[in-house]
Formats: sequence, structure tokens, C-alpha cells
Amino acid sequence: MSQSELKPHQRRGLSLSLRVSLLLMFAAIVPLLITVTSIELLSRPALVTQANIAMESDVHSRVQLIDTYLNERLLDVGTLTQVPSLVAFMATPPQLATRDLTVHASYALVAGMYRDKHYTTWALFDPQGHLRLYYPTKTPPAPRGHYLVPPDDVQAVQSGKTFISPVYYNPKTQKAYLDIFSPIVTSTSRPIYLGFIRATLNIDYIWNVVSNDQGANGDGSYAFILDQNGVRIADNGPSRRFTAVAPLVPQVQQTITSEARYGTTGNVPVLADSMLASMVQSKNPPATFQMTPGGQRGLFQVAQRGLTMVLWTYFVLSPVSTVTAVANQQLFNTLIIAFVVLVLAAFTGLIAGQFITRPILRSVGRLRSNSEALNRLATKQQSAATEQRWVVDSSQVGLQSVQYYT
Repeated sequence: MSQSELKPHQRRGLSLSLRVSLLLMFAAIVPLLITVTSIELLSRPALVTQANIAMESDVHSRVQLIDTYLNERLLDVGTLTQVPSLVAFMATPPQLATRDLTVHASYALVAGMYRDKHYTTWALFDPQGHLRLYYPTKTPPAPRGHYLVPPDDVQAVQSGKTFISPVYYNPKTQKAYLDIFSPIVTSTSRPIYLGFIRATLNIDYIWNVVSNDQGANGDGSYAFILDQNGVRIADNGPSRRFTAVAPLVPQVQQTITSEARYGTTGNVPVLADSMLASMVQSKNPPATFQMTPGGQRGLFQVAQRGLTMVLWTYFVLSPVSTVTAVANQQLFNTLIIAFVVLVLAAFTGLIAGQFITRPILRSVGRLRSNSEALNRLATKQQSAATEQRWVVDSSQVGLQSVQYYT
């Protein structure tokens, strides 16, 4: 047996204690990696879905509040058009209207003022749109640009419609308002059109509904309302109010200018937002979507819903970073825990590895020592055997020589 065959085979690589430490680290970190993956793949989409449900619920409740409020105001106006003293006043030519008839008609308008604190003016007009009576008597109805009553409104109410006008804005008072129109007719079998009533209502209540929505869906969330032309008629940000999401078509811009609808005769400022512009034009817009609003940074989760009483759309927006903040916090906490566990596993693994491998290494050392002793013994035996073979060979040669000479 050669010495090379008796030498132990030496392997180079990681020590046994280090291997045990790495195994413990791997066993500790795998569940955390699974947790991180689940947060990214499951928790984040679930949070977005949950936020969508919450925002849709919020939009629905806000729209219901506004629709209910406007419906009540329409009922106010409709009720007053049926007051006998008011109908009698409108049926009497102006030159024949007695003081007593005028006073009783005024009482009906006064009653209208008390229906809601946001009414500013009640007025009666003849079929051609000429003013007959108004209250408060110290506050004459303000013109709408070039007209006391816009021609389109006169034609619409003549057709028998009860409707709500577009929103107007007075920069001096910083108040927005709208008009509610309703025709006045006789109660005969063949109703005769006598004129119409117009109630002017400031929309502080609606602005308060929108204002109270700020921050309701997380940090940075807000709300606004777009009218049918894509103009922001209510917004948490005053600088965004009465700006359009896209340039208005010339006919609409001309109408707004002639009515001085927003207190100026200039074009409506544009805060461009192509996504919102497409939503206004769409017949079936999605209930929720994501976008980066004009004047904002970052992606926002958006929920929208149209009102039934007017052609407005209510929008609620919340930053996606806010929507996924819980998942981000969970991910951060998990990574911190993973790092701590990794350090503890490494430290524990080194100690445990040394404790576990010490007896093994001691046994290995003894086996190596015994192997080396056996190797030395084998070498000595091989040397002795060689010497004995040499002696035997020498004896055989001597015997052969003796035999040869005898």
C-alpha cells in the first residue's frame, strides 16, 4: 500500500458550523419571504379594492345628500306655484293688481324664503320674462349678464318644465348660486300659462358637502363636482373652482360669456385634464379608475357618480400611496423583522453550529489521529517486511553458492 493512498483526502469549503448557521438562517427567513410576497401579491390589491368600495360608498352618500337637498328645493318652488293668492296675482294684469292682492302674493314669497336659509331671492315674472314681484323688496333680482332672465331659460319654462339653472358665481361676495324655475298656470281644465317663478339659491350647502369630504378617504383625499360642460363648480381647492377640464366649445363659451356666469366676460380658465374630459363625454364612465389629476403629482384612485337632479358628476380622489399605506407599512415592518431575525439566526446559528459540530469534529479528529497511527504502523511493517525479504533473498543466494561449489 502506497503512502498516497493512506493520506486523508482534504476538502476545501465551508466549515460544518457555518453550514449549520446558514441552514438555520434559511429556515428562519423563508417564512418571512413568503409573508413579503403575500403582502405584495395579495394585500396590496385587496387594499385597493377595499378603498374603491369605501370611496364608492362615500360618493353614493354625498350624491344622495345633494340630490335630496335639490329635490326638496324643487318641491319648495312647486308648492309656491300652487298658492291661490300667488296664482290670482299672476292672473291679474299689472295695472289691475290691487295692493291687497300684491301683499298676499308677497306673503307666499316670504314663506319661500323661510323654506331654506340659503335662498337669497324669490321673484315672479310674466310669460315674456318681465319682472312682476320679488322678495326681499330691498334686494332686486340681479341680472344674468346681459339679461334679467336668459332667453333659453324663458323658453324652457314656457314649455312647462321645472328645472335648475347652471351655477353662477359672484366674485364680490365669493358666493355661487343657481336659479330654480317653475311655470305658474291656472288650475282650470285647460291650464293657462301665466308666467313663472324663480328662486335664487346659493349653493353653500353643496360646497359644504364637498368641503367635508376633504381627508375623509385618507391623507391627501379631496372631492369636486363637474357640471355637464366639464367646469369645476365645487372643489376643495378654491384656485380650481370654475376652471374647465378642457377648452369649452365656442357655443357654450359664448353662452357663459353673455350671461357673465362666473362674474367675468372672459373665457373660462382651463386646468387641463384629458381623463376627466373623456369621463364627462362618456355615456357609461367607470365607477372607479386611476389617474393623475391636473395640478397634482402622483397617481390617484378616483370614484365618481352622476347626480339625478342635475347633470353634475361628483368625484372623490385619494392618492394611491394613501390607499396602499397599510400595505407599505406592513412591508416595512416585515423587512425590519426579517433583518432582526436574520441577525439573530446568524448569531444563534454560529453558536448552535459550534455546539452541534464540536463532538463531530472531535470524533473526526480522533479518526484522523487513529488513521495516521495506522499509516505509521503500516509503514513500519512494510519496512520490516522489506528487510526480511532482503535477508531471505541473501540466504537463498548463499545456499545457491554453496551448492555450486560442492
